[in-house]
Amino acid sequence: MKWVRARAQHTARHRLAHAHERFAQTGQDLNDFDIQISERTREDGEDENGENTFGIAFVAKLEPGKKGLGNANRLGRSVLYIASKTSGEILREAGSR
Repeated sequence: MKWVRARAQHTARHRLAHAHERFAQTGQDLNDFDIQISERTREDGEDENGENTFGIAFVAKLEPGKKGLGNANRLGRSVLYIASKTSGEILREAGSR
């Protein structure tokens, strides 16, 4: 049981590390973002490529004193990475303004 748990944690670190490497290439300041991780299954309405994956989202924070949508600011552009559960490889990404 410990081996399975250790493997799962190892793969989770890889998923997050791969997403962080991709995010770092955008040149945005990580301090201006919240990170959200979610498990994605086919029941979520995903296509075959999204089945049994994880979503790792870097969501832009609001400017201090501002209200509205998280991307309605100059702090950055939110990005969602879809990562494989097994390899941790980033399968695709989607950005929003």
